[in-house]
Amino acid sequence: MIRCILFDRDGTLGKLADKRYPQTLTPYCDVASVFAQIKAKGYKVGVVTNQSSIARGTGKGYDFDGEFTSYGADVWEICPHDNDDRCECRKPKSGLVFAAAKKLGIRAEECLVVGDRFSDVTCGIGAGGQGALVLTGNGNAEREAVLRAYPNTLVLPRFDSLPALLPPLLRL
Repeated sequence: MIRCILFDRDGTLGKLADKRYPQTLTPYCDVASVFAQIKAKGYKVGVVTNQSSIARGTGKGYDFDGEFTSYGADVWEICPHDNDDRCECRKPKSGLVFAAAKKLGIRAEECLVVGDRFSDVTCGIGAGGQGALVLTGNGNAEREAVLRAYPNTLVLPRFDSLPALLPPLLRL
């Protein structure tokens, strides 16, 4: 059973004017409203994001905590590494999901990772949970590869179409 929805940031929640600078993100819509709709159905909500801009120096000092707090996220995990760092947190590895689940006191298998890349879907599935692809950002370009590898993947036009698909989560 899914109890937490974890969103990728860049290309999923919004578009970057310049991928080197996290402050150039323009959200696709009112992220806080979408997160509130999901939380009202009983789910936890969060963000799991690769931010190599931190390792490269162009993202240092950006207030990710303030951004994700303003969205109403229950949890967020950031990989600050570059591809060459070979860390365990950089998607498609599942370290971010495991860390977020631990903070929430749930199992990683209870998480759905929503993103615009093959690596986002792989991250969720690799943690034992699920993945969903949005067609924003790189989603259209990666759709065929995702569905070839994971034929049952939920495909969404945008991240804000998800709340309408979620059933209310019964709390025991």
